[in-house]
Amino acid sequence: MGPLVADGLRAVFGNRFVAFAEDTAYGIQDRVNTWRYRNEPPKTFWEAPTEATLPPPLPSAAEASSSSASVAVAPPFYPAAVQPPFPNVAAKGDGLWTAIPDPAEPNEPPLMYKTLIHPDGRRVFAALAVVAIDRASVGLHLVAGTSEPESPRVPRAERPGQVPAEHHPSLVAAFNGGFKATHGQFGMFLEGKEYLPPKDHACTFVHYKDGRLAVAPWSKLKDAGTDDIRYYRQTPPCLVQDGEVEKQVENIGETGTGWGATVSGETVIRRSALGVSQDGKTLYYAIGDALTAQSLARGMRAVGSQVAAQLDVNYSYPRFLLYAKGTVGPFATTSIIPAVEFTNNQYVTPSPRDFFYLTRERKKNPG
Repeated sequence: MGPLVADGLRAVFGNRFVAFAEDTAYGIQDRVNTWRYRNEPPKTFWEAPTEATLPPPLPSAAEASSSSASVAVAPPFYPAAVQPPFPNVAAKGDGLWTAIPDPAEPNEPPLMYKTLIHPDGRRVFAALAVVAIDRASVGLHLVAGTSEPESPRVPRAERPGQVPAEHHPSLVAAFNGGFKATHGQFGMFLEGKEYLPPKDHACTFVHYKDGRLAVAPWSKLKDAGTDDIRYYRQTPPCLVQDGEVEKQVENIGETGTGWGATVSGETVIRRSALGVSQDGKTLYYAIGDALTAQSLARGMRAVGSQVAAQLDVNYSYPRFLLYAKGTVGPFATTSIIPAVEFTNNQYVTPSPRDFFYLTRERKKNPG
Protein backbone atom coordinates (compact mmCIF):
# COMPACT_ATOMS: atom_id res chain seq x y z
CA MET A 1 0.00 0.00 0.00
CA GLY A 2 2.94 2.33 0.57
CA PRO A 3 3.57 3.22 -3.10
CA LEU A 4 -0.15 3.72 -3.73
CA VAL A 5 -0.50 6.09 -0.78
CA ALA A 6 2.66 8.00 -1.77
CA ASP A 7 1.48 8.36 -5.37
CA GLY A 8 -1.90 9.61 -4.16
CA LEU A 9 -0.26 12.21 -1.94
CA ARG A 10 2.01 13.30 -4.79
CA ALA A 11 -1.00 13.87 -7.01
CA VAL A 12 -2.49 16.21 -4.40
CA PHE A 13 0.49 17.82 -2.66
CA GLY A 14 3.39 17.32 -5.11
CA ASN A 15 6.79 15.65 -4.97
CA ARG A 16 8.38 18.04 -2.49
CA PHE A 17 5.78 17.41 0.18
CA VAL A 18 6.05 13.63 -0.14
CA ALA A 19 9.87 13.77 -0.20
CA PHE A 20 9.80 15.85 3.01
CA ALA A 21 7.38 13.40 4.63
CA GLU A 22 9.52 10.42 3.60
CA ASP A 23 12.71 12.06 4.84
CA THR A 24 11.06 12.81 8.18
CA ALA A 25 9.68 9.28 8.59
CA TYR A 26 12.95 7.60 7.60
CA GLY A 27 14.87 9.97 9.86
CA ILE A 28 12.77 8.93 12.85
CA GLN A 29 13.18 5.27 11.95
CA ASP A 30 16.95 5.72 11.68
CA ARG A 31 17.19 7.28 15.15
CA VAL A 32 15.12 4.44 16.60
CA ASN A 33 17.26 1.81 14.88
CA THR A 34 20.49 3.50 15.97
CA TRP A 35 19.35 3.20 19.59
CA ARG A 36 17.77 -0.24 19.16
CA TYR A 37 20.78 -1.90 17.53
CA ARG A 38 23.54 -0.04 19.38
CA ASN A 39 24.71 -3.21 21.14
CA GLU A 40 23.67 -5.72 18.49
CA PRO A 41 25.93 -7.60 16.04
CA PRO A 42 26.00 -6.43 12.40
CA LYS A 43 22.91 -7.25 10.36
CA THR A 44 23.23 -10.14 7.90
CA PHE A 45 21.06 -11.45 5.06
CA TRP A 46 22.29 -15.04 4.98
CA GLU A 47 24.49 -17.43 6.95
CA ALA A 48 28.02 -16.10 6.80
CA PRO A 49 30.56 -18.32 5.01
CA THR A 50 33.68 -19.32 6.90
CA GLU A 51 35.80 -19.10 3.76
CA ALA A 52 35.41 -18.01 0.16
CA THR A 53 33.71 -20.41 -2.23
CA LEU A 54 36.44 -21.25 -4.69
CA PRO A 55 35.74 -21.99 -8.37
CA PRO A 56 36.27 -25.49 -9.80
CA PRO A 57 39.89 -26.23 -10.80
CA LEU A 58 40.97 -25.68 -14.38
CA PRO A 59 41.19 -28.74 -16.63
CA SER A 60 44.53 -30.55 -16.61
CA ALA A 61 46.86 -30.32 -19.61
CA ALA A 62 45.77 -33.79 -20.72
CA GLU A 63 42.08 -32.88 -20.47
CA ALA A 64 42.66 -29.65 -22.34
CA SER A 65 44.64 -31.37 -25.10
CA SER A 66 41.94 -33.99 -25.59
CA SER A 67 39.44 -31.33 -26.58
CA SER A 68 39.37 -29.59 -29.92
CA ALA A 69 42.50 -27.48 -30.41
CA SER A 70 40.41 -24.70 -31.89
CA VAL A 71 38.39 -24.25 -28.66
CA ALA A 72 40.07 -22.26 -25.90
CA VAL A 73 39.45 -23.44 -22.33
CA ALA A 74 38.08 -20.40 -20.51
CA PRO A 75 39.10 -19.99 -16.87
CA PRO A 76 36.19 -20.10 -14.40
CA PHE A 77 34.74 -16.77 -13.32
CA TYR A 78 35.65 -15.55 -9.86
CA PRO A 79 35.32 -11.97 -8.51
CA ALA A 80 38.21 -10.01 -7.07
CA ALA A 81 38.90 -10.19 -3.33
CA VAL A 82 37.11 -7.63 -1.14
CA GLN A 83 38.41 -5.73 1.86
CA PRO A 84 35.51 -4.70 4.17
CA PRO A 85 35.53 -0.88 4.33
CA PHE A 86 34.74 -0.60 8.07
CA PRO A 87 36.17 -3.41 10.21
CA ASN A 88 34.40 -2.07 13.32
CA VAL A 89 30.98 -2.99 11.87
CA ALA A 90 32.00 -5.92 9.64
CA ALA A 91 30.27 -9.26 10.16
CA LYS A 92 31.95 -12.63 9.94
CA GLY A 93 32.27 -13.49 6.26
CA ASP A 94 31.99 -9.90 4.98
CA GLY A 95 33.63 -9.66 1.57
CA LEU A 96 33.81 -13.43 1.00
CA TRP A 97 32.22 -14.46 -2.28
CA THR A 98 29.68 -17.29 -2.21
CA ALA A 99 28.60 -19.00 -5.41
CA ILE A 100 24.97 -18.62 -6.50
CA PRO A 101 24.02 -22.02 -7.94
CA ASP A 102 22.48 -22.16 -11.39
CA PRO A 103 19.63 -24.70 -11.05
CA ALA A 104 19.52 -25.25 -14.81
CA GLU A 105 23.22 -26.16 -15.03
CA PRO A 106 24.37 -27.32 -11.58
CA ASN A 107 27.56 -28.94 -12.89
CA GLU A 108 28.81 -25.83 -14.68
CA PRO A 109 30.94 -23.07 -13.09
CA PRO A 110 28.80 -20.41 -11.39
CA LEU A 111 27.54 -17.44 -13.37
CA MET A 112 27.21 -15.27 -10.27
CA TYR A 113 28.60 -14.85 -6.77
CA LYS A 114 27.27 -12.88 -3.81
CA THR A 115 28.87 -11.17 -0.83
CA LEU A 116 27.81 -8.99 2.07
CA ILE A 117 29.30 -5.59 2.96
CA HIS A 118 28.65 -3.24 5.88
CA PRO A 119 29.45 0.13 4.29
CA ASP A 120 28.49 2.51 7.12
CA GLY A 121 30.85 2.81 10.07
CA ARG A 122 28.10 4.26 12.28
CA ARG A 123 25.33 1.75 11.61
CA VAL A 124 25.63 -1.99 12.24
CA PHE A 125 22.16 -2.40 10.72
CA ALA A 126 23.23 -0.94 7.36
CA ALA A 127 23.91 -3.97 5.14
CA LEU A 128 24.61 -4.25 1.42
CA ALA A 129 24.30 -7.43 -0.63
CA VAL A 130 26.35 -7.41 -3.84
CA VAL A 131 26.01 -9.82 -6.75
CA ALA A 132 29.02 -10.20 -9.07
CA ILE A 133 27.97 -11.34 -12.56
CA ASP A 134 30.17 -12.90 -15.23
CA ARG A 135 29.67 -10.78 -18.33
CA ALA A 136 31.25 -13.42 -20.57
CA SER A 137 28.53 -15.89 -19.63
CA VAL A 138 25.52 -13.66 -19.04
CA GLY A 139 23.54 -11.36 -21.31
CA LEU A 140 22.22 -8.09 -19.84
CA HIS A 141 18.91 -6.72 -21.15
CA LEU A 142 16.76 -3.68 -20.38
CA VAL A 143 12.96 -3.60 -20.61
CA ALA A 144 10.73 -0.52 -20.46
CA GLY A 145 7.74 -0.86 -18.15
CA THR A 146 4.21 -0.61 -19.46
CA SER A 147 3.94 2.85 -17.90
CA GLU A 148 7.40 3.83 -16.60
CA PRO A 149 9.37 5.74 -17.45
CA GLU A 150 6.32 7.70 -18.57
CA SER A 151 6.85 8.90 -22.12
CA PRO A 152 4.71 10.80 -24.63
CA ARG A 153 6.87 9.38 -27.43
CA VAL A 154 6.34 5.63 -27.03
CA PRO A 155 2.73 4.37 -26.94
CA ARG A 156 1.55 1.62 -24.59
CA ALA A 157 1.13 -0.80 -27.51
CA GLU A 158 4.92 -0.73 -28.03
CA ARG A 159 5.69 -1.44 -24.35
CA PRO A 160 5.02 -5.10 -23.45
CA GLY A 161 6.91 -4.65 -20.17
CA GLN A 162 8.02 -8.26 -19.75
CA VAL A 163 10.81 -10.71 -20.51
CA PRO A 164 10.23 -11.80 -24.13
CA ALA A 165 9.23 -15.43 -24.69
CA GLU A 166 12.39 -16.23 -26.65
CA HIS A 167 14.46 -15.56 -23.51
CA HIS A 168 12.33 -17.64 -21.13
CA PRO A 169 14.53 -20.78 -21.49
CA SER A 170 17.72 -18.87 -20.63
CA LEU A 171 16.36 -16.49 -17.95
CA VAL A 172 18.61 -16.47 -14.88
CA ALA A 173 17.69 -13.35 -12.88
CA ALA A 174 15.98 -9.97 -13.07
CA PHE A 175 16.31 -6.76 -11.11
CA ASN A 176 14.80 -3.30 -10.82
CA GLY A 177 15.50 -0.35 -13.08
CA GLY A 178 15.51 3.35 -12.31
CA PHE A 179 13.28 6.10 -10.98
CA LYS A 180 9.79 6.91 -12.16
CA ALA A 181 9.70 9.79 -14.63
CA THR A 182 8.19 12.18 -12.10
CA HIS A 183 11.30 11.75 -9.93
CA GLY A 184 13.80 13.65 -12.03
CA GLN A 185 12.79 12.97 -15.64
CA PHE A 186 15.91 10.86 -16.14
CA GLY A 187 16.45 9.74 -19.73
CA MET A 188 16.04 6.33 -21.30
CA PHE A 189 16.84 5.05 -24.80
CA LEU A 190 16.02 1.52 -25.95
CA GLU A 191 15.77 -0.21 -29.34
CA GLY A 192 16.15 3.08 -31.20
CA LYS A 193 13.41 4.81 -29.18
CA GLU A 194 14.02 7.74 -26.88
CA TYR A 195 11.55 7.41 -24.03
CA LEU A 196 12.86 10.51 -22.25
CA PRO A 197 15.67 12.81 -23.43
CA PRO A 198 18.98 12.58 -21.55
CA LYS A 199 20.11 15.10 -18.96
CA ASP A 200 23.74 16.22 -19.07
CA HIS A 201 24.33 15.91 -15.30
CA ALA A 202 22.63 12.53 -14.90
CA CYS A 203 24.64 9.34 -14.48
CA THR A 204 24.07 7.23 -17.58
CA PHE A 205 24.38 3.46 -17.74
CA VAL A 206 25.11 2.66 -21.40
CA HIS A 207 25.17 -0.69 -23.18
CA TYR A 208 26.83 -0.40 -26.58
CA LYS A 209 26.07 -2.65 -29.54
CA ASP A 210 29.57 -4.15 -29.39
CA GLY A 211 29.03 -5.27 -25.79
CA ARG A 212 30.88 -2.49 -23.97
CA LEU A 213 29.36 -0.86 -20.91
CA ALA A 214 29.85 2.70 -19.74
CA VAL A 215 28.73 4.56 -16.62
CA ALA A 216 29.30 8.31 -16.66
CA PRO A 217 27.49 11.66 -16.80
CA TRP A 218 25.84 12.12 -20.19
CA SER A 219 27.96 15.24 -20.74
CA LYS A 220 30.97 12.92 -21.12
CA LEU A 221 29.25 10.48 -23.47
CA LYS A 222 26.93 12.48 -25.70
CA ASP A 223 29.45 13.59 -28.32
CA ALA A 224 29.59 10.02 -29.65
CA GLY A 225 25.85 10.08 -30.37
CA THR A 226 23.50 7.11 -30.09
CA ASP A 227 24.26 5.18 -33.30
CA ASP A 228 26.40 2.63 -31.42
CA ILE A 229 24.15 2.47 -28.33
CA ARG A 230 21.89 -0.51 -27.71
CA TYR A 231 20.30 1.20 -24.72
CA TYR A 232 20.91 3.61 -21.89
CA ARG A 233 19.18 4.32 -18.61
CA GLN A 234 19.83 7.47 -16.59
CA THR A 235 19.96 7.80 -12.82
CA PRO A 236 20.82 10.48 -10.25
CA PRO A 237 24.46 11.68 -10.27
CA CYS A 238 27.07 8.91 -10.40
CA LEU A 239 28.16 7.20 -7.18
CA VAL A 240 31.59 6.01 -8.31
CA GLN A 241 33.86 7.21 -11.14
CA ASP A 242 37.41 6.07 -11.90
CA GLY A 243 37.36 3.78 -8.87
CA GLU A 244 36.63 6.57 -6.39
CA VAL A 245 33.49 7.79 -4.66
CA GLU A 246 32.35 10.94 -6.42
CA LYS A 247 33.13 14.14 -4.52
CA GLN A 248 29.51 15.29 -4.45
CA VAL A 249 28.60 11.98 -2.81
CA GLU A 250 31.53 11.94 -0.39
CA ASN A 251 30.65 15.48 0.70
CA ILE A 252 26.91 15.09 0.43
CA GLY A 253 26.21 16.94 3.68
CA GLU A 254 28.03 19.98 2.30
CA THR A 255 26.89 19.86 -1.31
CA GLY A 256 23.17 19.62 -0.57
CA THR A 257 20.64 16.98 0.41
CA GLY A 258 18.93 16.45 -2.94
CA TRP A 259 19.56 13.14 -4.68
CA GLY A 260 17.48 13.03 -7.80
CA ALA A 261 14.00 14.37 -7.12
CA THR A 262 12.96 11.85 -4.48
CA VAL A 263 14.46 11.22 -1.08
CA SER A 264 17.59 12.98 0.12
CA GLY A 265 21.01 11.50 -0.48
CA GLU A 266 21.36 11.39 3.31
CA THR A 267 18.10 9.51 3.83
CA VAL A 268 18.67 6.09 5.39
CA ILE A 269 16.65 3.81 3.14
CA ARG A 270 16.74 0.70 0.96
CA ARG A 271 18.77 1.49 -2.15
CA SER A 272 20.12 -0.35 -5.20
CA ALA A 273 22.99 0.22 -7.62
CA LEU A 274 24.64 -1.10 -10.77
CA GLY A 275 28.36 -0.97 -11.54
CA VAL A 276 31.16 -2.41 -13.65
CA SER A 277 34.70 -3.59 -12.86
CA GLN A 278 37.75 -1.84 -14.30
CA ASP A 279 38.34 -4.56 -16.91
CA GLY A 280 34.66 -4.60 -17.88
CA LYS A 281 34.37 -8.34 -17.22
CA THR A 282 32.27 -8.15 -14.04
CA LEU A 283 28.89 -6.53 -13.59
CA TYR A 284 27.88 -5.66 -10.03
CA TYR A 285 24.34 -5.31 -8.76
CA ALA A 286 23.83 -4.19 -5.16
CA ILE A 287 20.80 -3.92 -2.90
CA GLY A 288 20.78 -3.07 0.78
CA ASP A 289 18.89 -1.65 3.71
CA ALA A 290 19.48 1.44 5.86
CA LEU A 291 21.79 3.02 3.30
CA THR A 292 22.65 6.59 2.38
CA ALA A 293 23.90 7.42 -1.11
CA GLN A 294 27.35 7.78 0.42
CA SER A 295 27.38 4.35 2.10
CA LEU A 296 26.05 2.73 -1.08
CA ALA A 297 28.88 4.32 -3.06
CA ARG A 298 31.47 3.16 -0.54
CA GLY A 299 30.13 -0.37 -0.72
CA MET A 300 30.30 -0.42 -4.51
CA ARG A 301 33.87 0.85 -4.47
CA ALA A 302 34.85 -1.74 -1.86
CA VAL A 303 33.77 -4.70 -4.01
CA GLY A 304 35.73 -3.44 -7.01
CA SER A 305 33.24 -1.41 -9.00
CA GLN A 306 35.21 1.09 -11.08
CA VAL A 307 32.02 3.00 -11.92
CA ALA A 308 28.58 2.83 -10.34
CA ALA A 309 25.12 4.36 -10.65
CA GLN A 310 22.27 4.33 -8.16
CA LEU A 311 19.11 2.62 -9.38
CA ASP A 312 15.74 2.73 -7.62
CA VAL A 313 15.26 3.29 -3.90
CA ASN A 314 12.59 2.82 -1.26
CA TYR A 315 11.30 -0.30 0.43
CA SER A 316 8.93 -1.40 -2.33
CA TYR A 317 10.89 -1.22 -5.59
CA PRO A 318 14.47 -2.60 -5.44
CA ARG A 319 14.68 -6.37 -5.92
CA PHE A 320 17.00 -8.99 -7.39
CA LEU A 321 15.17 -12.23 -8.22
CA LEU A 322 16.47 -15.64 -9.24
CA TYR A 323 14.52 -17.85 -11.65
CA ALA A 324 14.04 -21.56 -12.26
CA LYS A 325 12.46 -23.42 -15.16
CA GLY A 326 8.85 -24.54 -14.75
CA THR A 327 6.50 -26.66 -16.84
CA VAL A 328 4.90 -23.55 -18.32
CA GLY A 329 7.92 -21.25 -18.25
CA PRO A 330 10.36 -19.59 -15.82
CA PHE A 331 9.27 -18.49 -12.37
CA ALA A 332 10.91 -16.38 -9.67
CA THR A 333 12.04 -18.52 -6.77
CA THR A 334 13.97 -16.31 -4.36
CA SER A 335 15.15 -12.78 -3.67
CA ILE A 336 18.82 -12.15 -3.01
CA ILE A 337 17.86 -10.52 0.33
CA PRO A 338 14.90 -11.28 2.62
CA ALA A 339 11.85 -9.07 3.20
CA VAL A 340 11.34 -8.32 -0.50
CA GLU A 341 7.85 -8.72 -1.86
CA PHE A 342 7.50 -10.34 -5.29
CA THR A 343 5.32 -12.73 -7.25
CA ASN A 344 6.52 -15.89 -8.95
CA ASN A 345 5.62 -14.40 -12.34
CA GLN A 346 7.36 -11.07 -11.61
CA TYR A 347 8.76 -9.56 -14.84
CA VAL A 348 7.61 -12.61 -16.84
CA THR A 349 4.21 -10.92 -16.98
CA PRO A 350 3.83 -7.18 -17.71
CA SER A 351 5.54 -4.85 -15.24
CA PRO A 352 4.59 -1.18 -14.96
CA ARG A 353 8.21 -0.28 -14.08
CA ASP A 354 11.34 -0.71 -16.19
CA PHE A 355 13.76 -3.47 -15.24
CA PHE A 356 16.88 -5.40 -16.28
CA TYR A 357 17.15 -9.14 -16.74
CA LEU A 358 19.98 -11.65 -17.20
CA THR A 359 20.16 -14.59 -19.59
CA ARG A 360 22.48 -17.58 -19.64
CA GLU A 361 24.90 -17.21 -22.57
CA ARG A 362 27.98 -19.19 -21.69
CA LYS A 363 31.50 -18.50 -22.96
CA LYS A 364 31.03 -15.51 -25.20
CA ASN A 365 32.43 -12.01 -25.42
CA PRO A 366 30.82 -9.62 -22.89
CA GLY A 367 27.52 -8.29 -24.24
